[in-house]
Amino acid sequence: MVLSPYVGCAHACAYCYITSYIPKAFLARSKKDFVQRLERSLERRVPNQPIEMAASSDVYQPLEAELGLTRTTLKLLAKYGCRVQILTKSDLVLRDRDILTQGRFSVGMSVTTVEDSIAANLEPNAPSPSKRMSALRRLTSAGIPTFARIDPIIPWINDSGLEKLVAELGSAGVRHVTCSTFKARWDSLHRVVSCFPGSGQAITTAYREGKALGRTMYLPKGLRLALMSIAKKSIKGKGMTFATCREGLEQMNSGATCDGTHLIP
Repeated sequence: MVLSPYVGCAHACAYCYITSYIPKAFLARSKKDFVQRLERSLERRVPNQPIEMAASSDVYQPLEAELGLTRTTLKLLAKYGCRVQILTKSDLVLRDRDILTQGRFSVGMSVTTVEDSIAANLEPNAPSPSKRMSALRRLTSAGIPTFARIDPIIPWINDSGLEKLVAELGSAGVRHVTCSTFKARWDSLHRVVSCFPGSGQAITTAYREGKALGRTMYLPKGLRLALMSIAKKSIKGKGMTFATCREGLEQMNSGATCDGTHLIP
């Protein structure tokens, strides 16, 4: 089960896929009567079914600081004893530590780089990498299970910093890391290339030499394997498990689940 009180995401990440199916994708707005409808559905829920918050609209984007719908949702989920996995790019999650420490929650942070300059181009409205790392440390210190998602890895943009990023995640107490390469569509590829014109030709050529599944373009398998191998090697000896996502490389995985749901209490 995947849920979010919001539609759209104001973080406006250049690589984001939601522009292909959500109108006004980078304009965040709340869902009408979300909490009331959720409570009705929770009364019919499957016991212990993991709930993910969220896939396409960050539940801790700036609008949440104003409306507090995510906090209200977490209280409701805790009331019903739900097992919940949160994935975010925002340190605003720290506001809700009082709820997260009392319920069945794990928290994941999406972190693509430790370089502020790269993040400012790729994820213009999201909190800085340093704020996300600090949030992971504080969540871990509070006893909340944490994981990280290095997604997307884009060659010639953020791939050269993988080892440093993994080292920081390990020092933050992260228990599991999921890695994935950029799965491009023409609109998101154009945005990424526009942000990094110096690497644009190399990136575009690589995707043209890869394969397409529907409207989604993949890097060549050899390049994807090389990038995943760098990430996995960096994780070795740091007390974290590893998984790939949508790469066809499941044999590389060492975690009980690819997305970290095994960390939910």
